[in-house]
Amino acid sequence: MADDRRTAYKRRFDGDLEPESYEIVDILDTLTPDRRAFLATLGGGLLFLVTVRAQDRDLPVRVQVTDDGTYRAFTGKMDMGQGSRTLLTQAFAEELGVPVERVTLVMGDTRLCPDDGGTWASITTPQTVPVIRKAAAAVRAARTGGTDALTAPAAWTTLGRSIPNTTSLAIVTGAKTYPSDLRLPGMLHASLVRSPHHRAQLVAYDAAAVERIPGVRVLRDADLLAVVAADPGTARRAASLVTATWTPAPLRPQNEWPARFKATAVAPVEQPTARYPPLLRRGDVEAGLAGAARRLSSTYWVPPIAHVPMEPRAAVADWRDDAVTVYGGSQAPFLVRQEVAQALQVPEARVRIIASDSGGGFGGKQRGECEVEAARLSRLAGAPVRVAWTREEELTCSYTRPAGLVDVESGVDADGRLTALRFANYNSGAAGLAPQYDVPHQWVGHYRATAEVRQGSYRSLAAVANNFALESHMDEWAAALQIDPVAFRLRHITDARLRQVVEQTAARFGWGATPVGQGRGVGISCNLEKDARLALCVEVAVRGTDVRVVRMVATGDFGAALNPDALLNQMTGAIIQGMGGALWEHVDFDTTAQTTRRLSRYRLPRFRDVPAMDVQLIDRRDVDAAGAGESPITLTAPALAAAVFSATGRRRRSLPLLPLRDAAP
Repeated sequence: MADDRRTAYKRRFDGDLEPESYEIVDILDTLTPDRRAFLATLGGGLLFLVTVRAQDRDLPVRVQVTDDGTYRAFTGKMDMGQGSRTLLTQAFAEELGVPVERVTLVMGDTRLCPDDGGTWASITTPQTVPVIRKAAAAVRAARTGGTDALTAPAAWTTLGRSIPNTTSLAIVTGAKTYPSDLRLPGMLHASLVRSPHHRAQLVAYDAAAVERIPGVRVLRDADLLAVVAADPGTARRAASLVTATWTPAPLRPQNEWPARFKATAVAPVEQPTARYPPLLRRGDVEAGLAGAARRLSSTYWVPPIAHVPMEPRAAVADWRDDAVTVYGGSQAPFLVRQEVAQALQVPEARVRIIASDSGGGFGGKQRGECEVEAARLSRLAGAPVRVAWTREEELTCSYTRPAGLVDVESGVDADGRLTALRFANYNSGAAGLAPQYDVPHQWVGHYRATAEVRQGSYRSLAAVANNFALESHMDEWAAALQIDPVAFRLRHITDARLRQVVEQTAARFGWGATPVGQGRGVGISCNLEKDARLALCVEVAVRGTDVRVVRMVATGDFGAALNPDALLNQMTGAIIQGMGGALWEHVDFDTTAQTTRRLSRYRLPRFRDVPAMDVQLIDRRDVDAAGAGESPITLTAPALAAAVFSATGRRRRSLPLLPLRDAAP
């Protein structure tokens, strides 16, 4: 690139685009060795390095203009089926002023992509999209000499449209590759010798029977014990011949977990700037409860459940020249890079993570367990090593959604209006704590507690537990006061958008017109979660100890619908997934081990379980878009619990709701 051309671009950036900082780099220019290695990977063209100030920090964005005039954009975010690859491509294309076909999105390569945060907490839409739009507008301005102003929503040509998934053709033809498809020349397949216990230390092992098998090696690194071979079948058969002795850590019986949570509870303190503040206070809850005309106390329980992605974890690691490249499917490649570096005790600069689109995650692929195993074994083997978890390993070697105990106490005045609310969550988390209802006196908090089993992120974090408890409690008040559940909620909702969502959902459902009792029931739930307004009405049929979901009607207001079809898919899928945790899912443990080890013992929603569904959006084009990946799943459990009560007259305060051993005949 000629000096005068570079100067013109630089002047345009410096003059027009403060306070962000921008740099334009000719990839063919003379650079430092490290930077040259990075840029050489990209190939020819012009690279725009843009730093956008957002969320009180500097967020990097990289956009490459290739020699043929197309664009490559880079992000550390990942696509696990939720459509983020398509949405972010739309955002780049909209502000670059080009069709989506001219933009290629590179995701999850820690050498090429900026560290712009993991794919979690539904922040890609509300936080990453605006940053990308600003950066792309800056690149457009530098390229064309025009303004860097964002395209107004009324003028959108790409955003706001139901653009098909950018990889849909590859998906339906089988050309799309996933982590489980990854192969490298000379690669060995590993089969791990696992402890049957949840946590245990390896004492000794006997691999004499394996040593007679040609081409098979046994590798050990502390408690990591594996067999590697040229093909996965041989590796699995050889691993089955290894005998190992383990010392297990004991586990407390699950019926003692609630008491354990309370005994180890750490009182919350106010952290107003936290993403999920653990304590929210308003008014004087003690005075409010003391002055209430009536009071109600209830306790709710949610068990640990598994993520069960369509694709179990798989990773291939290639250790060479004192550095390692790991191919996998993590939601957070930079976090995994850190974990691999710590496990190998090498600098992060010597670890490269290349993440592929994966077949589902739901919070379960944030950590790098599989990638770390592959990296440790590759260093021992001196060759690329593939670790692909079986379904049983996926169930037992990962973490579960945290179990949660929630105590709720509240009071109403003589007019049946809530005046005080004390809400205490033990162990499961602070996400979704903020009530969607206007209560003058409230204390809402999350107590950290000691759990003996591995637990971690699950879709919506603790918002499922918290909304199940709050919405169930609201339904209990409506029944106690003999007030219609929809009317009781509306008298406490001051957010106009949430009111509209509840009213429209109830109207489409035909609330009040559906016969209830004698095995038929209806239920409603709503939420204001991650700035999305949501409501769900359900109808169920109860027969004996079983429940059949007959129909669901839901409405979501996520602000601007940036890709309406993908947004509807996210909302519909989350509600269906929520049926599993509401009706059937739970992970069981004995005194040392997880006993839920196979899908034959873990009931998930099936095609025949899916009811008639009417899911609609309220598209507010001029309102900032909210995240949609997590929040809709919070609706399902409380709506179904309310419908079961409507059908049977029996209140269920623990998940899963089935089997209904105490249900009406």
